[in-house]
Amino acid sequence: MRIIFLSKTATIILDIVAWILFHLSIGYTFSKLPIELFDPEKKWFQTKPWEKGGEIYQKIFRVKSWKKLIPSGAALYRGAYEIKHITEYSVENVRLWVKESCRSEFCHIVMILPGFLFFLWNSVEAGMWMVAYAFLNNLIPIVMQRYNRPRVNRLLAQLEEKSKQKCESATLSYEPQTVLIDS
Repeated sequence: MRIIFLSKTATIILDIVAWILFHLSIGYTFSKLPIELFDPEKKWFQTKPWEKGGEIYQKIFRVKSWKKLIPSGAALYRGAYEIKHITEYSVENVRLWVKESCRSEFCHIVMILPGFLFFLWNSVEAGMWMVAYAFLNNLIPIVMQRYNRPRVNRLLAQLEEKSKQKCESATLSYEPQTVLIDS
């Protein structure tokens, strides 16, 4: 319900400034939250059976054809995690990536919510466009995370299995040496 009445020009300027502030402040806030808050084992981050290991997103949205074109919002925030900084695919790095994908997904879900505030100074029709913008603008990164996470989880499982096998073979090949000490 509109409670703030501005000229058309002032409304457009306020809409632009408000979106910039909402996006930047929410993104910054999420970049500073402890990564431990984003547990990939939580139910809402788990891949659902209907997602078919993320492949439903490829089938509907053709993710592979455009995902490389989407810039990382993390580049805007000093010290924020970016996947391009992974130098090796170790268990630790891939686990971190999975957690960061949860952070990104949740951040983009939260970025949809301010769209409803635009009804306060826009007409109902313009408010609906703002909500549509919020949804569509954040749907793309959410879809990317939902598509990538199951694939990366499979990679993580493979890396963990290899690591486990290395530990087992190192343990099996270890033969204690007897040391004689002359007294």
